[in-house]
Amino acid sequence: MIKNLNNFYSIAPMMGKTDSYFCFLMKIINEKTYIYSEMMHSETIIRTNILDKYKILKNLSNIAIQIAGNCPKSMAIAAKKASGFGFSEININCGCPSKNVLAGEFGLSLLNNPSLVRKCATAIKNETNTNISVKTRIGIDYIENDKLLDSFLYEVNLSGIKKYIIHARNGILGKLSTKKNLTIPPLKYERVFNLKNKFHSNDIIINGGFLNTLSYEKYKNKIDGIMIGREAYKNPWIFSNKEILFKDKIKIVIKYIEGLKKYFVDKRFNNQALHHIQNIFNNNYGAKDWRIAVNKSINNNDLQYLLNYIKCNKLGDKLE
Repeated sequence: MIKNLNNFYSIAPMMGKTDSYFCFLMKIINEKTYIYSEMMHSETIIRTNILDKYKILKNLSNIAIQIAGNCPKSMAIAAKKASGFGFSEININCGCPSKNVLAGEFGLSLLNNPSLVRKCATAIKNETNTNISVKTRIGIDYIENDKLLDSFLYEVNLSGIKKYIIHARNGILGKLSTKKNLTIPPLKYERVFNLKNKFHSNDIIINGGFLNTLSYEKYKNKIDGIMIGREAYKNPWIFSNKEILFKDKIKIVIKYIEGLKKYFVDKRFNNQALHHIQNIFNNNYGAKDWRIAVNKSINNNDLQYLLNYIKCNKLGDKLE
């Protein structure tokens, strides 16, 4: 097992999933887990109070914010605002392949425009001392072209960026649903390992298809870190820094709900906060009834009902 779990593994940015409430839950499970926020457009950060949700977290030192956009000035202003909140890293999204992103000419389309990414990174660097990274993919559409990603790093490195997170599959621009593009085309880990060999002075993090924090010690000399996405959301317990018993899970979920109750005393309740724990007891006795209880709490905006339920009803480690 890799001894320093907290430095080697991180949680990927996921729209509608790695929001402030999920970050809050993960801090309770393991306060040192490094998490990337869901993607936020620079103009949204500038023009709205979207970052206020992160005030539920007292410390953002292990939270990176992922910002999307293609205007250096806008990206710099958004990054400065995010830095003021205490985010530890600004991550530039150069990997999202969705139709909306394609229409806005940001996300994965920026892999074809490294000079613009360099300008965005330089503008951010001029406005903040916060660390900057880039997340992208190994290529675009079904074309195998190693030079595309290599040229991208050569150019963006001129801004002083040292850290890159590489999803080890091509992105299909605007032609597949985002969900399908998580499994199509196939993963190519060797492409990322080779990238690290070429750019050995850069920190290269690999993303795509990883399912736990125990099985990948064989990669520790090939790469600087592993980012986990869907499995981290489905089974956040894999980021616990110790063996976690079912009774410990109960205590963590109670602490999470109590934290939400306190936070929402003077704020409008956001039921997204409960979606993160809807399936958290899957494969345990009582999981189905738990999901029903969560739905009831969501429908009634009633956290106390869920708190009473988990304290008074029997949940166990028997498989359903």
